This record gives sequence, structure tokens and C-alpha cells, in this order.
Amino acid sequence: MARSQNYSPSRALRRFGFRQTIRGALIIGWLAGIMMGAQGAAYVTAYPDQHSRDIFVASLRSMPAVGFMSGEIDDALTPASYSIYKSIAITTLIVSVWGLLVVTRLSRGQEEDGRLEPLLAGAVTRRSVTIQLLIGFSYSLTVAFIIAWVMIAGLGALPNVELTPGAAALLTLGVFLPGVFFAAFGALTSQLALTRGRAVVYGLFPLLTLFMLRGTANSVSEWNWLKQWSPFGWTDLLNPVRHPTPEWIIPTVIFAPLFLCAGIYLVGRRDFGASVLPQSTHVKSRLFLLSSDFAVSIRQNIIPFFVWCAGTLAYAGLLASVAKVGADALASSPTFTQVIAKLGGTYDDLVIAFLGFGGLFTALILLVMTAVCMGSLRNQEAKGYLDNFLVQPIGRSKWFIGRIVIIIGMGTIISLLTGYVIWQIATAQGVAISLGIMLQNAFALTGIILLLIGIGTFLYGLLPRFASIGMFVVIIWAFVVDVLKSLLSLNDWIDKTSLLHYVSFAPTKSPDWSTFLWLVGIGVFLMTIGVWCFTKRDIVSE
Repeated sequence: MARSQNYSPSRALRRFGFRQTIRGALIIGWLAGIMMGAQGAAYVTAYPDQHSRDIFVASLRSMPAVGFMSGEIDDALTPASYSIYKSIAITTLIVSVWGLLVVTRLSRGQEEDGRLEPLLAGAVTRRSVTIQLLIGFSYSLTVAFIIAWVMIAGLGALPNVELTPGAAALLTLGVFLPGVFFAAFGALTSQLALTRGRAVVYGLFPLLTLFMLRGTANSVSEWNWLKQWSPFGWTDLLNPVRHPTPEWIIPTVIFAPLFLCAGIYLVGRRDFGASVLPQSTHVKSRLFLLSSDFAVSIRQNIIPFFVWCAGTLAYAGLLASVAKVGADALASSPTFTQVIAKLGGTYDDLVIAFLGFGGLFTALILLVMTAVCMGSLRNQEAKGYLDNFLVQPIGRSKWFIGRIVIIIGMGTIISLLTGYVIWQIATAQGVAISLGIMLQNAFALTGIILLLIGIGTFLYGLLPRFASIGMFVVIIWAFVVDVLKSLLSLNDWIDKTSLLHYVSFAPTKSPDWSTFLWLVGIGVFLMTIGVWCFTKRDIVSE
């Protein structure tokens, strides 16, 4: 007879914190490793000699606005440091948002859901619970760091990249330091706010502000000193490959423990279920869009829709506004021109290719939005919110199909609006493109969205815990393949495994409607199977 394991409350809480965060940590570690590690090998192929690299860097200096979402331009001079220029901004942003979301879910989210009450009825204090959950998260964070470091160091050991294991470790540390900073900050905001949603908002506002501060410092050389006031800027100043400056680790080492200690102190000072900042627990009833389950879903998605719409339009508009200037600046670099032409979908006109390049990132944003929305469906089931609908005369298939329709509608509307905005900005710059073809391409983009939703629905019907993760794996793979094919010669069958292979981003070419119909057909087929499986399986709680 097997012996049963007896866990102390502290050990059980650490184990719980680890299990709640390890899946996300595995994704983050792999994502950071591939985004930061694969760039060096691709750079060696695209720019094999120092002359081509100097031309590339000179072209970047003529387009300072692009630096908002990039690293230091000088890092583009060597294969070992090119990943810092190419991917450091977006990677540190992803890791920081993940750290904030995870810690607020562990601290305030568990309390909001009532999961801590049975524990607190015993001899365990709220401070002890918070500390042990955060220790469990630190284990997951360590796993993510190791995965990322192994991938970066392994890919950096490829010929001509010459990234040493020590430099790879410092680079990986630079990627994760902002995540540690905002994870600690999330422990503090979780005590200030009454709900997890508010705690996330309290953390996201300074996070995005500091990210924009760092982006502004990179875009305007005279304002480079602003980096000293941003955790994202500290990673730039760390300069882990070309000129390591380890002292820029110190600000995070100081502020992260301060935020943690403040959060742990405050959790013991406030009442259970209360917040440090005074907030009313009674609000006026607002019955808008509560007449049916479908109307409730629309209400729940109104704010996310406007947030995603505003962010997508702003980013697409920024890339479109610099299309003509960027194309003129990069015309002297044949290699970079070829890269943009491949990503943008046309070799005929570099300005049009640059606009198509912006369409590529629009597609990625919409795919991420789709995966996040599917994750919110899983969250409703995991937390027991779905039970409130199913106890009413509402069928499972009706509930699920209604949510899928809303996600499809959000993606379609944002895609069409983005196409119209790009057309307006391009026309204002004297770029002649057809509004009709632009909107056709924007609508055709929904084909890969429907296919991704089909994959997510299929996984949700069979393995609900892995639906969102599976969708993100598909998105990351599509991004990696699309970037590598612009620099390397990939086999055709590998290219066809990417969702982005099946959509045209050139705003002067009409979409392939037969391919679109195939994408829609496969997506609808997978959705049908997923909905049927959902009606047959048990509800899976968290």
C-alpha cells in the first residue's frame, strides 16, 4: 500500500502557487528563448559581412521613430547583440505583463474567489499565505529563466554568432528583470485594490507609461536620459552583450523587494476582503445589456473591444505613417529591402511592402486578441461563472456559439477599421492604393482568425485547460516561421504550417478567395466538433 504524502500548509501553498503558474512560465521561457535566441543566426545569414551591417545600421539611424519598439541601434552591429535591438522591447513587455497578471491572480484573485477562507480558518495568517504563494511563483519564474537561458545560449553558440554562455545569462537576466519588477509591484497593487481587475489596472497604467517613456527615449536621442527612470530602460542600460554594465541590476534589486515588503505588510494590516484604498462595495445597479446571455457577453466584451481596437489602430497607424519615409531610408540596403519585400508581400514597390509589413503586425495583434478572448471563456468556466448561465434554460451550445460569434465580430470589425485607417494615412502621403482592395484584404484576414478560433474551440471542447495555450503556440510558430522565411530559405512545407502563409498583406493585391473559403471551411468544421465536444464533457473547474 502506497504511503500518503502529508504536506504542511506552507509546503502545500508553495506547491499550489507553483502549479498555478508553471504552464505560463513554460510558455514565457520558450517564447523569450526563441525570440531572443534565433535572431543571431538569422542575422548572420542576412548580413554576412560588416559592410552590409554598417549599411543596415545607417538605414536604421535615418528612421529614429522605429526605435520606439526596438532596442539600441548600435546593438544591430553584431549577430550576438542583434536580438537586443530586434526583440528586447516586445519581449520585456510580454514578460512584465505576465508577471503582473500572475501575481495579482495569486494574491488578490485567490482572495476575491474565496479560496483563502478555509486556510485562514486555521492557524495560517494572510501574510504567510501570500509569502508561500509568491515563493511558489518564484519557482516557476526560475524555470522560465532556465529555459530561456538554455535556448539563448544554445542558439548563441552557433557558428559566427559568438554569444558566450555568460553573456547569454546576463541577456536573459535583462529580459526578466522588468518582469520581476512588475510582479513585485503587482503584490503591492493587490493590496491597494478591492478586486483583481482593479489591481491589474493599477499596475498596467504605470507599466505602459514606463514602457512608453523608454520608447520615447529610444526615438529621441536627446531624451536618452529618460531610460534611467524606467525598468525597461534599465535593461537597455545593462547592455548585456556589447558593453555589460551590471550595476543597472541594482535598481530592480532595490525596488522589487521594497514593493514585495510593502505588499506583504499591507496584507496583514487590512481586513480580509477589503482594500487599503477606500472603495465602496455598493454600487448602483446598471441593467444595461442584461436581458439575455448573449447580451451579457456583449457587455463583458465592450471595454476589451475598445482597448484592442484603439491599440491596433494606433500601432497600425504608426507603421503606416512612417511607410514612405522608412522605404526611402531603406532603399540603399538591398538585404533589408528584400526582407521587407518578403514580409510585406510585394517586390514591386517598397512603400507598398512597408504597408504590408504593418499589416503583418496587425494580423498578429488580432490573433493574440482571439487567443486572449478564448482564454477569458475558459476563465469563466474555471471560476464557476458559467454555472450561473447553465442553471438557467440556456443550452451549452447556445452559450458557446454566442461567445464565438462575438469574438469573430470583434476581429472582423477591428480588421476593417484598421484597413480603412491605413488607407487614409497612405492616401495622405500620396500613396495610391485602392480602398476596395484594402478592405477586401482586411476582410480576408478573418480567414486565419476563423481558423485559429476553430483550433481553439476544438481544444476547448476536448482539453479546456490547454485551449488558450495551444492557440498561443500556433501564433508564436506562425511568427517565427514568417520571420525566418524572410531571412532564410525554408522548405515549402514548413512555410505552409504558418497561419500567416495563407493571407496576403500587400494592399495592392486582391486576396485569394479560394484559400479564404478553405480557411473558413476548416475553421467552421473544427468549431462544430469543438462545440459538440463541449456539450458532452463535464464542466472543468480551476
